[in-house]
Amino acid sequence: MRNLFDHHFTLKPGTKVFVPTDHGREVGGKIKKRVEGLWKAPRNYFHLRDGGHVAAARLHKDQPWIASMDLKRFFEQISRSRVQRSLLRIGIPHEDAYEMACDSVVDKAPPNREFSIPFGFVQSPLLASLALANSALGTALGKIQRSGLRVSVYVDDLTISGDNKASLVEGMTALDRAAKTSNFVFNDQKTQGPASEVTSFNIKFGSGRMEIIEDRMAEFEVAIRYGSEWTIGGVLGYVGAVNKGQADALTNLLGSGEQGSAA
Repeated sequence: MRNLFDHHFTLKPGTKVFVPTDHGREVGGKIKKRVEGLWKAPRNYFHLRDGGHVAAARLHKDQPWIASMDLKRFFEQISRSRVQRSLLRIGIPHEDAYEMACDSVVDKAPPNREFSIPFGFVQSPLLASLALANSALGTALGKIQRSGLRVSVYVDDLTISGDNKASLVEGMTALDRAAKTSNFVFNDQKTQGPASEVTSFNIKFGSGRMEIIEDRMAEFEVAIRYGSEWTIGGVLGYVGAVNKGQADALTNLLGSGEQGSAA
């Protein structure tokens, strides 16, 4: 027994989060460190760099045309063999690559023995990114970026933007074609654009605009009124990174007498 995870829970229908054991975290940390020593992720893979999804949205903020495409069940498509092949490509010996791949996947519907990367493991985001970068889809992302489009990757969310609609349509067609070659699938129901604005990560952005959507702001207002000092500081810091005007509006609640008792 590899003793990689302790238990799992359902985050949303179809998505399980596997909670690693202490041993699993230790093994995952070692795998992550070894991969990072051999492979440098592209700078536009924003889930692997400071700033995260806010920086990804900001990349496209001032662009007049934007499109967003979502990879369907992305981690489920990163199989054990795909992980192993990706590790081999960065110079890890065959035996080590196999063991690292086995230590990085789970059978999510036993006893089917269909092993893939899980949510929750330390090394999962990095290995999924490595597999994407080494695929035809990853190659296509680099190619359209070199053509002049702005490209961001945030786990399974791919966003492209540019000066004209035609170039985005061409880019989306290229990505769709490359995804099929790579055995990835886009979720058509979540595809947005080309348009002047898109909404991702609860942020609407494009054409010079970047602001948190109303439903999320309503949740932040509750946190400001009733949250602890630590919570309030975190909310104001995050909102301010997205839109200063929205942060100012939340700050005004602190002095308006509408704040409730701190939790």
